[in-house]
Amino acid sequence: MTTTTAITTAVVAFDQVSKGFGDVRAVDGLTLALHPGETVALLGPNGAGKSTTLDLLLGLSQPDAGTVP
Repeated sequence: MTTTTAITTAVVAFDQVSKGFGDVRAVDGLTLALHPGETVALLGPNGAGKSTTLDLLLGLSQPDAGTVP
């Protein structure tokens, strides 16, 4: 049996992304790459930055630092 590994380009990528609101840092240094076929869940308590991360992904807000291409 032969196993092959395909190298694919990330469809979503965060590189050292940070976003704050006043004194609150909602997202701090997030680096994440998602590739075709992957399934991901964002889990965490209230205030963990899940909604802010999705807003950044969708272009609804801009990061204070880092890149979301």
